Amino acid sequence: MTRISRLAAVALMVTTAPAFATSPSKAPPSAPVEVTAAAPEGTTLLWFGSSGNQPNADAMAVFETAPDNDDVRHRTLIVFGKKDGKFVPDFSSDRIIACSKCTQFHDDPFDGDAYVKVTPGHLHIEQADSGQKPSSTVLEFVRKAGAWQVTSATRETVVAGDGKDTTETLPIPASGLAKDMDAMWRVPVFLNTLLINRKKGDKFSFLHGDPTVDAMWKSQEGDCNREDCTILVQQQDGCISLVRDGAGRPFGAGTPDPKDKKAAVAKAMAACNAAAGEACEPVRTDCSRGIL
Repeated sequence: MTRISRLAAVALMVTTAPAFATSPSKAPPSAPVEVTAAAPEGTTLLWFGSSGNQPNADAMAVFETAPDNDDVRHRTLIVFGKKDGKFVPDFSSDRIIACSKCTQFHDDPFDGDAYVKVTPGHLHIEQADSGQKPSSTVLEFVRKAGAWQVTSATRETVVAGDGKDTTETLPIPASGLAKDMDAMWRVPVFLNTLLINRKKGDKFSFLHGDPTVDAMWKSQEGDCNREDCTILVQQQDGCISLVRDGAGRPFGAGTPDPKDKKAAVAKAMAACNAAAGEACEPVRTDCSRGIL
């Protein structure tokens, strides 16, 4: 028995090249010294833009952390106003710019050069995923009476797999101020599982796209329950490989790099050999990123 969830099966047809992803080979951005000096501790400058050289120019900088244990980079936005010829911070926020994996495809939705516009007294920030029809979040900030206010905050979500669109207005803070805005970014969880059905002769299933372990089991109701089936491998992004020995015993292993299928196969083969398996042979290897 093999199964790929409908969500993932359709998503496999969607391009995996990030539409808005920032190139890792891109040269570091240049910015006035007072802007780079404002970097929060442990961050580096990712992007900088300004409205020009006018005496009351506005500017925006995005700083990011190094990757954490889950290979996620987190971002802080600082908005500046020019005073006496130098940029001075107006406000900062770590809840407006998405993290590097905050989409359903675990890709990077931020590209300041293409989708951020800084004009006098106005900021337009758009962030999106790499779907054929991208999901997108658009924020509009306007400076009024010396403070940056939220004038619009919308999110259009296109769910990969069923193509359904939902458009919502994100809650604007009671203060109306941009510094209090929460764009509600998070890294979505998509579990990838290799399931073995002991009752049916160790038949296997590769499952993709479940948000929780309970959701994975629920998707198997009537087909594979907890008493008869065993989770051989379960992880998020990466590759999962199934190997069998000459006696039909299953061995599985996973690796976190979705581009390194060989490593997952080698690890599963090693598990088979370590168990004194004879005639170990790869059966199937799946690689996934986000819902893919």
